[in-house]
Amino acid sequence: MCVAAAFLLAACSLTPVYTRPDAPVPRSLDFEPIGTAGSDGMFDVSPGEFFYDPRLRELIAAALPGNRDLRQALLDIEEAAAQYRVQRADRLPQIDGEGSDAYEGSFDDKAGNRFGTNTYVVKGAAFFELDVFGRLKSLSDAALQRYLATEQAQRAVRIALVSQTAQSYLAERLAAELEALATRTLRSRQSSYAFVEGRVRSGQSSLLDLEQARGLVETANAEVAGRHEEWIRADNALKVLTGSFAPLSLPPPLPLLEQRLAEFPEGLASSVLLRRPDIMEAEFSLKAANADIGAARAAFFPTISLVGNLGAQSDELRLLFDATGSFWAFLPTIRLPIFTGGRLRANLDLAEIRKEKAIVLYEQRIQTAFREAADALRTRSLLAQRLAAQQRYLQSQRIALQLATSSYTSGAVSYLAVLEAQRAVFEAERGLLTVRRDQLVNDVNLYAALGGGLKKEKLGPATGVAADGALDVPASPDISSKPNP
Repeated sequence: MCVAAAFLLAACSLTPVYTRPDAPVPRSLDFEPIGTAGSDGMFDVSPGEFFYDPRLRELIAAALPGNRDLRQALLDIEEAAAQYRVQRADRLPQIDGEGSDAYEGSFDDKAGNRFGTNTYVVKGAAFFELDVFGRLKSLSDAALQRYLATEQAQRAVRIALVSQTAQSYLAERLAAELEALATRTLRSRQSSYAFVEGRVRSGQSSLLDLEQARGLVETANAEVAGRHEEWIRADNALKVLTGSFAPLSLPPPLPLLEQRLAEFPEGLASSVLLRRPDIMEAEFSLKAANADIGAARAAFFPTISLVGNLGAQSDELRLLFDATGSFWAFLPTIRLPIFTGGRLRANLDLAEIRKEKAIVLYEQRIQTAFREAADALRTRSLLAQRLAAQQRYLQSQRIALQLATSSYTSGAVSYLAVLEAQRAVFEAERGLLTVRRDQLVNDVNLYAALGGGLKKEKLGPATGVAADGALDVPASPDISSKPNP
């Protein structure tokens, strides 16, 4: 069959038929499905649709063209595309042209005469390999699949960049809001110190109470300095992701407790993960390895090449293209590998081993994606419970602070009770911000795990945050509001 195809300039492929490996994960992302039955659709939500904070959207818009990792990924795509064009060119006839002008003669003879002649030659050569057994096609297909894999790798870098930018922004917001919380606490404790100092002068409090109040002030001072240091580090990390340390003109940020993200669909099937760019990259790499097997198999068979020459030769340039001075040649060549020292067998074994490794990598990527998505899905409900409990705890500690302050003012308890209540309120407020940040980061991780952010639409200013997206947290009571008796 293949011998006959050789004369028809057709090719038969020795590449194995590609079959996608079965996904080694459960069908549903939720071990206990929620909502409706699993959907096989792709989770394709752009950053502009998922994030509502206008400042974060501007930062992502700045990071996409400015990040060096993403630029490197784009260059990798261009490199893979060029390699594919080089490999594809081998399947086409190669034609070269050549021209020459040769002058030759002899030295003077006995009579003093000199003899010389000009020879003008122009010729063209053509080379074409008949891809009878599909070797060149397999190599071209492998290069194409590697190009597609590189393109998916760039999309994976893009999603990772969006996720990292969002997480760094949330870390910067947490550091900024904790610094603001520490600053408010410092001012409150300075007012409390002045209040206790007045009571000491009137003989209603001891110097021990005053020193304890001073200790709280210095603790708050250290907290402010530490939180500012954390903010500087978080802000610099965010600038690295955006690719520029120059100040950007950005809209004001939304507080962590007012941040809102798009809703996730319920009951997603695990097949949605097959559209993740990193998994698609692994599958394209697997297809490339499969095509390499075809090329390695074809190397065992003969190679048929056609070489042709066509040209003209003349002693005079004006007669160069005269029919009497033309020549041509046609040289079909068959090359059959007889003894290669086991190289061809080793190349085939190597191609098959690389395919097995590609299968393992593909399955590993699927399992990793499933774990990331399942972890984030399960953590969502737990973080919601933590946030609600933390809000209730903060509310109870604020009530305790009010009671302790009233009792201290009336002389029923020592100032130590007020100090402990103030510490508890501060820790509860800090814990609430931290849990809310963790909740947002988990949703960002789930967004990336589901392969979101693939749309390349332009990010614009946010349309606003719904009123029900904010968490209502009452203000902290201030001991300085108590009258000085």
